[in-house]
Order: sequence, then C-alpha cells, then structure tokens
Amino acid sequence: MSENKRKRKYIDKAILVLKQDGLRLSLEEIAGKMGITKKTLYNHFSSKDELLKECIQSISADFRETINGLDDSNRSAIDNLRDGFSLLNHFFTVLSPLFFYDLMRLNPNQAMSEHLIGSDSFQHKMEANLRQGIREGVYRQDLDVEFISRYLSYSIFGYYINSLINNNPYVSTNYFEDIVEYNLRALLSEKGKQLL
Repeated sequence: MSENKRKRKYIDKAILVLKQDGLRLSLEEIAGKMGITKKTLYNHFSSKDELLKECIQSISADFRETINGLDDSNRSAIDNLRDGFSLLNHFFTVLSPLFFYDLMRLNPNQAMSEHLIGSDSFQHKMEANLRQGIREGVYRQDLDVEFISRYLSYSIFGYYINSLINNNPYVSTNYFEDIVEYNLRALLSEKGKQLL
C-alpha cells in the first residue's frame, strides 16, 4: 500500500473515532481506539494537531460532496433539494454533539474557517438549485436567489449546530428533511405545488 493510501486509511479511521468521541482524546487514545499504536500515527502525522487538521478538512470535503447534487441538471430542482437535504441529514447524524462542541471550543479558528468554506459552498449550490427551479417553473419567479440562499445557509446550519452544542430538544432526528419541506412551501410556484 502506498504511503498516501496508508495515510488516507488512518485519517478515515481517526474520523470514525472523532465523530463519536470528540476531539479531546489524546493521540494515544485515538490510536488505541483505531487499533494501532501512537508510534504508527507519529509515522504519518507530526502531531495530534496535524491529524485533527487533516481529519477536519476531510470531513469538510465530505460535506461539500454531500451537497454536490443540489444542482444536478439531470434531475428536477425539487428532487435535488429533497435528496440533498436527506443526505445532509445522514451526514450530520453520524457526527456527535461532542464533536461539534470540541471543534468549536478546541479549534475555533479551524472551525470558523471550515464553517465559512462550507457555508459558501452550500450557498452557491443553493443559488444554483434556486435558479434551476425558477427555470423549470417549479419555484416562484420573484425569489431573491442570493438572499434566500444566504439566509438558508446561515439559518439552517447555525440553528442546527447551536442546538447540538446546547442540547436543544427541539431538533428532530430528521431535522434537514423536515426543514426542506417547510422551506419548499415558500419557494414553490403554483406549478411546483401541484407536483407535490
């Protein structure tokens, strides 16, 4: 196995540990939960910070991949939106509240950086979805695409992450699927409403 593939394998295994146990674990604890030694990790990462940085960047890339289909030209805008939010629901379900809490507290700069990158990506994908829906005639023609995409980006994720960190009981296990159905009602044209 090449060095890059081996390193990728360790990042993937570490992510599984961090998603459930948060970021407070020592490098030795992370290695133990991965079934390897701390020395093995040091052969591939200079420090716990380097491992965490690469894991968080990988999770951020997975997020961008999750939202990639929001503007799939081979499917309808409504289907793209519903399926995209269903994938978001799955993506965030496997991340424990402890992961977000630790990320915000222990790595605030990287958390903010990745949040901005993710929000920007989501906003652009939502803009494309909204424009697609307008072209298809299933979304209202009078939508302020830039405002709505920006609003959805900050409100949906901000509320969700804040709720997780503060242990808010009002966030359902199907939060993203529920929120898309709620927002669809405001976006749909008469033609779009008849498709539901």
